[in-house]
This record gives sequence, C-alpha cells and structure tokens, in this order.
Amino acid sequence: MSDAVTRWSEALAPRAHAVQRALGSAERTPRMAVVIGRLLGAGMLVCLLTGVYSHLLQDPSAPVVLPTRPVELYQWSQGTHVMVGTALMPLLLAKLWVVYPRLFRWPPVRSIVDLAERASIAVLVSASLVQVTMGLLNTFQWYPWPFSFRGVHWALAWVIVGALVVHVGVKLPLIARHWTRAAEARDTTEHETDASA
Repeated sequence: MSDAVTRWSEALAPRAHAVQRALGSAERTPRMAVVIGRLLGAGMLVCLLTGVYSHLLQDPSAPVVLPTRPVELYQWSQGTHVMVGTALMPLLLAKLWVVYPRLFRWPPVRSIVDLAERASIAVLVSASLVQVTMGLLNTFQWYPWPFSFRGVHWALAWVIVGALVVHVGVKLPLIARHWTRAAEARDTTEHETDASA
C-alpha cells in the first residue's frame, strides 16, 4: 500500500510544481495577500457589527437594549452593511486570485497545523462566497433557496468568524512579517541576495 502511495506522490509532485510555476506572477506575493486580507478583515468586521446590530433589533433579547433613536440609525447601519458586503465580493475574488496557486503545493498537507490551516481556509472561503452571494441576492429580494435567509445568513456569519480566527491564528507570523511596506523591500532584497548566491 505504501509503495503505491509513494509512486502516486512521486508522479504527482512534478505536475503540481509545473502548475505552480505556470500560475506564478509578480503580484502573487505574501505582502499582497496580507494587504487584501486586511481590507477583507476590516470589511467583514463592519458587516459583522452592523449585522449583529440588525439581528438584535429584529430579535430583541432581555439583557441587550440597543438604541433605536435616531430613527435613521438603522437605515445608516443597514446601508453600510449592504454597501460593504457588496464590496467584499471583488476583494474576496482578488484574495483568492493571489493565493490560489498554493492549492497546487505538493504534498498538500505537511503537518497537523497545515491540516488545520487548510481546513479552516476551505470553510472560510466556501462560507464567505455563499454569504456574500446570498447577501447580494437578498438586495434584489430574490431567494432561490428553500431556507430562511436571515437564519442562514446569521449562522454563516459565526462560521466565518470561527474559521477566520483559526486562519489568522495560524498565519499570524506571516501576517506580522508582511504587515508593513518595509517587509516588501526586505523580501525584494532577500530575493536579490538569494538569486546572486
């Protein structure tokens, strides 16, 4: 059994590396992934806060009392929620464009932490795409699904929060390294030094 797995792995490794080289681009850098990730994170936080505000106003619970005045507060909150949520779609697609060559890395899983990262990313990407698409269709008041929009939208928000916490936790060293513009200059210098060696 292990011989078959080894042969299969050896046969697929060169193909995975060839796909990664073909997909390579100067724009697909860790710094670009971090910059787009910051924008996505900020947008998701705004959507989460405005969504929680809306949910608690529509389903009030005893211990939480939210302001209902001025009357326009809800309109501003929901307008912000819809506007930022709509802006998340191109940001999400841009982030996927930057990082998708990593799907072809070989071997696909290298450790338990790597497995947790990949699982959290699968949940995060799929839930985010469904969430943003559902929200966009809701703006048109078109519901081509048999379930409650509000209930699923609310539940998916918390699934995204959990997956995002795991993803950021695993990627925190990379995020910290590439947070500032100085990291880009440092990486360029390191790349030139490696090329000349």
